[in-house]
Amino acid sequence: MKVSSVIRKFTVLLALSTLALTVMNCSKKDGDDATPEAQIVGSWKITNLFVKEGNDPEEDQFPFLVALVPCFKDIVITFNSNGTVTGSIPAACQDDVDGVVGDIQQSKYEVKGDQLIFTETDGTKSTINVSFSGKTMSWNESETSGGVTTTSRIVFTKQ
Repeated sequence: MKVSSVIRKFTVLLALSTLALTVMNCSKKDGDDATPEAQIVGSWKITNLFVKEGNDPEEDQFPFLVALVPCFKDIVITFNSNGTVTGSIPAACQDDVDGVVGDIQQSKYEVKGDQLIFTETDGTKSTINVSFSGKTMSWNESETSGGVTTTSRIVFTKQ
């Protein structure tokens, strides 16, 4: 498996998601019966990065990523109720993330069913499959190259 490809995909997803700075708390309890639009509001930390290549078993690459860049475990993404995304990038990660992330503090988001749609300041839209279970959110993406399908699943835990 190409680790650099996994890291690149992970950082691109981070760039699309905008990294979080403030913690938003809803007065409503975020249960499984809440709508995805309501469930996403709040602050999230990445807890797993599962990758499955072809018929290989799914592997959690997050510990490897944290071993390379320890501060990734401290990145927080906040989805605000007004449709904006903010982020908290630890100072130790600034050099590793800023070159890839760019001007992410201006991104907007919307949830439509099982789709999370990000709109960048230039109007570019990116869509990610999203699902919720209790206090976890998963982003799912598949890509086929050379006849091999690679599936990535990033799991976030609500703070």
